Amino acid sequence: MIHLTRILFPTDGSPCAERARRHAAHLAQRFDAELHVIRVEERDAELSDVIEVCSDDVLADLHAPMERTAVAEPQMHERRVVHRSAAEGILSYATEHDVDLIVLGTHGRRGVRRLLLGSVAEEVVRRSSCPVLTVGRGDGSPGALEGRSLLVPVDFSDAQASLLGHAREIALSYGLSLTLLHVVERQIPPDVYGLQFDLPSTKMLAERAREALATPAAALRDEGLDVTIEVGTGNVADTIVNAAEEAGVLAIATHGRTGLERMFMGSVAETVVRQAQCPVFTVKSFGKSLVRTRVDHEEDR
Repeated sequence: MIHLTRILFPTDGSPCAERARRHAAHLAQRFDAELHVIRVEERDAELSDVIEVCSDDVLADLHAPMERTAVAEPQMHERRVVHRSAAEGILSYATEHDVDLIVLGTHGRRGVRRLLLGSVAEEVVRRSSCPVLTVGRGDGSPGALEGRSLLVPVDFSDAQASLLGHAREIALSYGLSLTLLHVVERQIPPDVYGLQFDLPSTKMLAERAREALATPAAALRDEGLDVTIEVGTGNVADTIVNAAEEAGVLAIATHGRTGLERMFMGSVAETVVRQAQCPVFTVKSFGKSLVRTRVDHEEDR
């Protein structure tokens, strides 16, 4: 079961923020979580700390009736945050208020009421210690996602259990099937020393990946989820982004290890966040987890 107590939704009232708001409200309602809504204003003045200004009508230009009917009034917390950097303001607020999940749009508009441009969203994804849900320009409201698939790139790293645990709960929350994807990126090292390398064929690596994916897929099916296995070849980020065109939501982890069991480094996750049209749920291999794995239960004993 997912443990979600506080959700942070940074906004400026732009269309992209409105799309992200729907997902923040959906998850807050489903998990009975507090929804913290902040407007981040960047100022050139030298500010050493985040300044929070309470307001009864921070989001007057948003669709307030929808906001307040989606989530119960006692669970709504609205603030205006002033900071030299939008990303720093979001991260500072998330840390101070022990936020479990950040939901934000990846594009907005400039000016006093600027929402986060793509670069800010990427910085939040890169530096946040909690999971982040980014919502781009695609038409993916929570209601429209039911019956579609959740794409989960897997690389068999140590972070796999956490990623699949989050993916399972996201799929159940949105009524999605699951597609487990592994990307075989065959890299030939430069022949600097005149040595010959007998590398395994792409076909063999793909077959082994399918075999390895069969075990987690079976476990997820035992929990009542519809699971499909896919193996792609080529550039990791491009393959994921292309596969995401058919998906409703994408869940990805940000760090891992190299070699046959390579997971996606931060640069790959940032590329996916920047280019994917569907919502992207980013899970960290470090920091806060919203689900308890079997290892967690064993450590508690």
